[in-house]
Amino acid sequence: MSSASHPSRLPEYLAGLYAVLIVYASLESFSAWMAPLPGAPFFLFAPWPPRFTRFDVAINLLAYAPLGFFVALAGRRTTPVRLAAATGSGLLLSFAMETVQMFIPTRDASAMDLVCNTAGAALGGLSAIAFDRTGLRASVSAWRRRVFFDGSGADLGLALLAIWLLAQLNPGIPLFAATFDPSLELTRDLAGTLLQAAESAFNVIGVGLFLALLLRQRRFVGGAVLMLIGTALILKGAAASVLIRQSVLETWIKPGVSLGVAVGALVLLLAVWLPRPVRTTLCAISLLASLVPPLLAPDMWRARAPLALFDWPYGQLANFNGLTRAVLVAWPILASMYVLSVAARRDHADESD
Repeated sequence: MSSASHPSRLPEYLAGLYAVLIVYASLESFSAWMAPLPGAPFFLFAPWPPRFTRFDVAINLLAYAPLGFFVALAGRRTTPVRLAAATGSGLLLSFAMETVQMFIPTRDASAMDLVCNTAGAALGGLSAIAFDRTGLRASVSAWRRRVFFDGSGADLGLALLAIWLLAQLNPGIPLFAATFDPSLELTRDLAGTLLQAAESAFNVIGVGLFLALLLRQRRFVGGAVLMLIGTALILKGAAASVLIRQSVLETWIKPGVSLGVAVGALVLLLAVWLPRPVRTTLCAISLLASLVPPLLAPDMWRARAPLALFDWPYGQLANFNGLTRAVLVAWPILASMYVLSVAARRDHADESD
C-alpha cells in the first residue's frame, strides 16, 4: 500500500482475490441448480425472514467488510468517492450473489443479506478511510517498501500470502490440522504418520520459501518466516479453541504433523541460503509436492475437515469449510505458477545480504 509516485496495487489484488473467495463461498458446491418455482417473487420483493439471528447479521457484515476496506484503499480518490466505491462494490456483488442463489435450492436469497452485506462493505470503507487519515497506511507502506520488493509482481505475491493466512482460520486444514474424522482416520502406522509429516513439511518449506522470495534482504528471512508460521499457528489455535469439539481438541495436532513442521523448518533454514534460482525451483516443487501425499492416501484426500469435528451450530460453517478446502488445493498451484512466472520475467534483482 505504497504512497510513493507509483502506488502499490496490493489493495486491488486483495480486493479481486477476496471477491473471488466471496463468489466461491456464496455458490459452493456449484451443483443442484434449479430454476425458481413458478410465481416465486424476486428475492428483493419476497417477505423478509420471520426471524434472524444476530450471528447471521454479524457474519454478513464481517464477510463484506474486507472487500470494502480493500476497494476504498485502491487508487487515489477523494474520500466520498472511496466510500461510494466501497459501498457500491458490496452492493453490486451481493446483489449478484443473492440473485444467483435463487437458482440454488440449498441457499436462501434474502434482501436482509443484501442490506447487511452492503452495510459491511460500507463499514470496511470507513475503516480504510480512518486507516489512511491516522497515518497507519503511510507507516505500513514505508515498512512494506523497506522489507519487501517493490512492483506489482511483489504486490500479487503478498496478496496470495494474505489469502493463505486467511485460510489458516480453518483449524481442520494444514499446516496444523485435525484433518481426519476419527472414524475415518488412516491406521496409526508408520506409513500414515509419514504421509502426514510429508504434507506438513512440504507446506512449511514451500510457504516459507515463497515468503523468502518476496523479501529484499536475507537478514529478514528468519524473523519473517517465524512471524508467518507463528501467525498461522496463533490464528489456527484461536479458531480451534472456538470451533473444534473438546474431545477432538485434545488430539488436534497429530504426531505426523508436528514431525513434518519440525523437519520442514530445519530444511527451510538451509534452503534460504541457496541461490535464488534454486530457491525458486525448490519452492515450486515443495508447493506442488504438498498435494501428493493426499493422492497417495484417498482417505486423506477426501477428508474435508468433517463437520463432525466442529462444535459450531451455524450453517455458514459448511460454506467456510468448503472455501478454505478449495484454497488449500488451489493455492499451491497458483503460488508455484507465480514464483515461476516471476523467475521467468526476472522482475527482482538479487537481494543483498
